[in-house]
Amino acid sequence: MNTKTMLGPARFWLVLMAVLFLLTGATAGWAAGSASDFKLKAVQDGKEYSLSQFKGKVVLINFFTFFCGPCREEMPHLSKMDQELKGQGFQTLGIGLASTPDQLKQIVTQLKLAYPVLEGNDAVSKSYGGVELVPLTFIIDKQGNIAHKILGARSKEDFEKMIKPLL
Repeated sequence: MNTKTMLGPARFWLVLMAVLFLLTGATAGWAAGSASDFKLKAVQDGKEYSLSQFKGKVVLINFFTFFCGPCREEMPHLSKMDQELKGQGFQTLGIGLASTPDQLKQIVTQLKLAYPVLEGNDAVSKSYGGVELVPLTFIIDKQGNIAHKILGARSKEDFEKMIKPLL
């Protein structure tokens, strides 16, 4: 057996991750029905937020973790987009998973995030299909249905192409 053609462990995992990304990445028109409601506390002010309070708005829900580099790269773009589109019926919500409240507060401060960053839990992760890879973003339409599911970081422009038609 030629060992030069065999996949090493690192290459195997890289290929596996790429396949998973392609299978579960951005899926325009992905039909999953209604988005699950939740009630989670914001790290900025301790206020509780629920998805249902934004009915009639387009909502971007961004799942992330403290240690996710690509998450941190896209978050300032999400914050800027939130500010630009807020007057048009748009809201961004960040949901931190596998992170302490102090870690989440640190991200908010370091990246100067203007949107609510919520303390996530296993229940909200499970209700959105068991979030295992981040960043994972859901775009919810004005009726509360999941319009887009996006795995992996995207540019501000990519997000706007999906959001603006829903406004």
